[in-house]
Amino acid sequence: MQVAPRGAATSLTLVTWFETMPPGSLRGLVLESDDLERDVAALRAAGVALDGDIEDQPWGRFVTLADPDGNGIVLQASR
Repeated sequence: MQVAPRGAATSLTLVTWFETMPPGSLRGLVLESDDLERDVAALRAAGVALDGDIEDQPWGRFVTLADPDGNGIVLQASR
C-alpha cells in the first residue's frame, strides 16, 4: 500500500512481506534523483561505499548503499 498526503510529491509504501525489512527499519528507503550520475559521483567522492554500479531496470536506474547503521538505501532515477 502506498500512502501520501494529498498533492504530495513524497509517498511511503507500507509492506509487511519482506523478511529483510522488519518493522521500524529503513531498509526500503528509496530516494529519487534528478541526476543519478552526479549524485553517485558525489557520494563516491565523499567516501560513501556503494553496493555496486548503477543498475538499469525497465522502470529506471538505481544504485544501493547502506547508512552507518546498516539500513539499506536505494537512490533511483525513474524513467
